[in-house]
Amino acid sequence: MIGPASLRGRLLLCMGLGLSVLWLVLAVWLHGEVRDRVARVLDQRLAASARMVVSLLESDAAGDLKLQESGALPLGGIACEISSLRGEVLARSGGAPNAGLALPEDGFGEQQVEGETWRVFTVSDGELRVTSAERMAGRTAFMRQVALVLLVTLGLGLLASLALVWWAVGRALAPLAVLRADLSRRRVTDEAPLSVPEGGVELAPMVDTLNHWLGNARDALMRERRLTDDLAHELRTPLAAIRTQLQVADMTDGERAAHARAQARQAVLRLANNLDQLLALAREEGAESRRREPPEALGDLLATVLEELRPASLEKRLTVHLDADDDRALRRAAPAGPGLMRIALRNVLENAVRHSPVGGEIGVRVESGHNGEDIAVAVEDQGPGLAPDQRARALDRGWRGGGEGQGLGLAIVASVMARTGGTIALDAADSGGLRVTLRWLSSPRPAGSD
Repeated sequence: MIGPASLRGRLLLCMGLGLSVLWLVLAVWLHGEVRDRVARVLDQRLAASARMVVSLLESDAAGDLKLQESGALPLGGIACEISSLRGEVLARSGGAPNAGLALPEDGFGEQQVEGETWRVFTVSDGELRVTSAERMAGRTAFMRQVALVLLVTLGLGLLASLALVWWAVGRALAPLAVLRADLSRRRVTDEAPLSVPEGGVELAPMVDTLNHWLGNARDALMRERRLTDDLAHELRTPLAAIRTQLQVADMTDGERAAHARAQARQAVLRLANNLDQLLALAREEGAESRRREPPEALGDLLATVLEELRPASLEKRLTVHLDADDDRALRRAAPAGPGLMRIALRNVLENAVRHSPVGGEIGVRVESGHNGEDIAVAVEDQGPGLAPDQRARALDRGWRGGGEGQGLGLAIVASVMARTGGTIALDAADSGGLRVTLRWLSSPRPAGSD
């Protein structure tokens, strides 16, 4: 349906109005121009007729010319009158009125004779005055016929122009129809990008935007599917354990029931932790454009995360050492947004706390690069560590390595580092545990530095 809200409708309306106004102006101008030119031609015919009679009067045949009251002159549609300077009519052609047509002075003019308007031309020759005249009604009828022909011609031309515009707009919008059909057949999961329709080079920016949007939609759908799969996988075991332990607690009493309830509580905590990790990963992956957060010093971020993990560290009687090769490194602004940085640091430190033995030590060190711009955060624990082949797989989503983790913490860190332009490296620590290094090749200036 074509309406004002339709692109095709607006194009046709605008071009139709423009052509109509143009043709109307052209018709008015052309009618006026034709009218003036025809009037000049007819006036020239009047003058030529009068001068022809004068030439006949001056020729040798003039002696044989008998001027009669109602004599007919062969002037073809033009009335002619010959009179004396005193106004006495000597001869007139057929169709000429009985009253005199001659003007007081030579030249063109209009005369009202017997209720009709005449266009008159008068020229004097000695004692004679020759007048040629034409009824204005004839001229008006002729101009009406000319105007009608112009109107019909211009109307047909306008209709032909509108039909041509209709066809041209349809041809011009054909690439949009092709693109619409392509989109209507497309599924969100299709990975092939949209192509620019033939003849639609101007649509290339829009096609690029659509491809970008479709890619984001496809990625969002895949993230939702992965999140659903992860939730189904991660929740199945804790829920089964909770149900089993609660059944044991219901069927037993005393110490065994208390132990079952304690195990159920631990399963609930693991379940909550799994959900936190999965939701954190989903939020991080789905953050296409985050609101710009105010910068925060790297040392303050580390202190905040360590304070959050303090209860777990105290429970295992762990000692955490935080140092830097340069005190200014701790005052430098975090190389990424505080939200993403907090997720990455918390997951690395939480992983170190979980795998550290009771009474162990965790080392956190901030290191500056050789050029003073690079910055890295290294976390070492005294846990069992990982073999080289295990370290190669530890960043994969869902890989547990036989431990008690969820297989998501380091995967989240790897995703955050990729998003913030950093890298993550897993190495064997000197203490036998695992060393995790988060490195950014460049970082902002120190927060609050001079």
